[in-house]
Amino acid sequence: MNSPEVTTPLAEKIKTLIRASGPISVTDYFALCLADPEFGYYRTREPFGRHGDFVTAPEISQLFGEMVGIFMVHAWQRQGSPGDVRLVEIGPGRGTMMSDMLRVIQR
Repeated sequence: MNSPEVTTPLAEKIKTLIRASGPISVTDYFALCLADPEFGYYRTREPFGRHGDFVTAPEISQLFGEMVGIFMVHAWQRQGSPGDVRLVEIGPGRGTMMSDMLRVIQR
């Protein structure tokens, strides 16, 4: 038993691209699926938070980021409180964790 083909605007865009230019790489396929300006996953919905697809500890409670902030202050003090410090959050999403950390660090 064949199911009817379900299509989306992004699927049509990919099919059109393949028809016009031939096969695409897996890298290009995922780039389109995730970041296409019109139909990509990250452009068409909010992926983070309780109602999104990704929930991380900082999104659930500010306590996680605050505890990391306390740890960072302690580590900084143990190093002699150097003047030139860079604190970088890699892959910040909405920056919730850094915001929570800085709230504690600034005290």
